[in-house]
Amino acid sequence: PAIKPDPVAVAPTLKPTPSVAPTAVIPVPTVKPAPVAPKPAKVVKLEPAAPGTGDYIAGQVDLVYLPITRFRARFKQRYVAKIANSTKNSGGVCYVQRPGKISFSYHEPNKNRVVSDGSILKVYEHENQQMFLKKVAHTEYPGALAFIMGKGLRQSFTFQLHKKTKWEGGPVIMGTPRVANPAYKKVLFYIDSALLAKKDAGCVRRVLVLDAQQNQNRFDFIHIEQPA
Repeated sequence: PAIKPDPVAVAPTLKPTPSVAPTAVIPVPTVKPAPVAPKPAKVVKLEPAAPGTGDYIAGQVDLVYLPITRFRARFKQRYVAKIANSTKNSGGVCYVQRPGKISFSYHEPNKNRVVSDGSILKVYEHENQQMFLKKVAHTEYPGALAFIMGKGLRQSFTFQLHKKTKWEGGPVIMGTPRVANPAYKKVLFYIDSALLAKKDAGCVRRVLVLDAQQNQNRFDFIHIEQPA
């Protein structure tokens, strides 16, 4: 008998597997911790100062600056490292806004930046392309800018006249921090008597910060303004 050929095998038709809808992902809201309110600064009860004393002059400076919320000036800075026997000069523009916000923009050649939100200080060194973070309270800026940055001079220091320093503008008062600070030991404020009498914000012409290693960091403020 004739041999019938085998039927051609036909691949079975596969029914498509029904696609499974992906499970909807419900985003979980991120719960941000409630901001912790900073502890209020300790207020020192101040006794009236005798006229002509360092404390009295500091109090007169506070009467000028405490109502001011914004401060802008050009500055010249001179840093003398005692051990290395080196001096570095620089300058730029600084801004201050109470309470504690500061910005220093340095001119050529270093183009450094110093910025603080009142708690953390960020120091950017342009030459090394590096940024450092510090607690602002552990830097020299609360001392150098105490007249405008925070609580005022008398709340931050006890004062005496620094009669050894001769300066043509007026008295030089030396402040000792009420609370020890590792960044500075003494701060000298050079006061312009004529501008202080006018209650002019330019009455603090120079600030000299001295640390425990006898390094000196001097700031001269020029063209002081109160920006809107």
